[in-house]
Amino acid sequence: MKLKEDPFERMKNGTKTIEFRLYDEKRRKIKVGDEIEFFKLPKLQERILVRVKNLYRGDSFKNLFKIIFPDKDNKEINNKTEEMLKYYTHEQEKEYGVIGIEIEIIDSNFRYTYNKLVRDKIPENIDNMKGRKSKYKILDDAEYLKELNRKVLEEANEFIEENSIEELGDLMEVLNAIMKLKGYKLEEVNKIMKEKNEKKGTENTRSQRGKMKKGTENTRSQKCKICY
Repeated sequence: MKLKEDPFERMKNGTKTIEFRLYDEKRRKIKVGDEIEFFKLPKLQERILVRVKNLYRGDSFKNLFKIIFPDKDNKEINNKTEEMLKYYTHEQEKEYGVIGIEIEIIDSNFRYTYNKLVRDKIPENIDNMKGRKSKYKILDDAEYLKELNRKVLEEANEFIEENSIEELGDLMEVLNAIMKLKGYKLEEVNKIMKEKNEKKGTENTRSQRGKMKKGTENTRSQKCKICY
């Protein structure tokens, strides 16, 4: 199963011992004693192996919370319910019912399996951790470029999802690595950009339904597509 960072970290440190889900087809197969792997989103590189201690069934998250947490007041129950309804709907609750999966960690020796490019200090940081040892391979130029191309897509997708300056920085880091490998100079890239801007206009121009005005004025209109 997949978990976002916060619930994953709480499960890892032992403060989260019950995972709540819809009682759908996949969850109906779970039995007490089963082992489950939880993977940390978004990159799915860290995992926790747990054993199912108990299962709690309910017709809705709110009613299930009342049973499992009898000491919680209505406000806390409502807050927990609202949090679950960010992911599921009342219609889904009604269709499937819900389940609480009580777990215990059986593998605390967390492994990070990358099988892809990592920043150069990551192996060193892993080796500096007690009981940890990294394994890595130095790629030749052809392999390195192939992995950089994959990394561009990965970082671009992450930027699209979050649109954060941090993700933009990660994307630019990969582009800089490609420029260095290919021997491209920033001045050369900027020169090509300038030539295209003069010929086709800039990316700051927005026009509706793929139509663009001539020139490079920074006009903007809604629901547009950029022509190339």
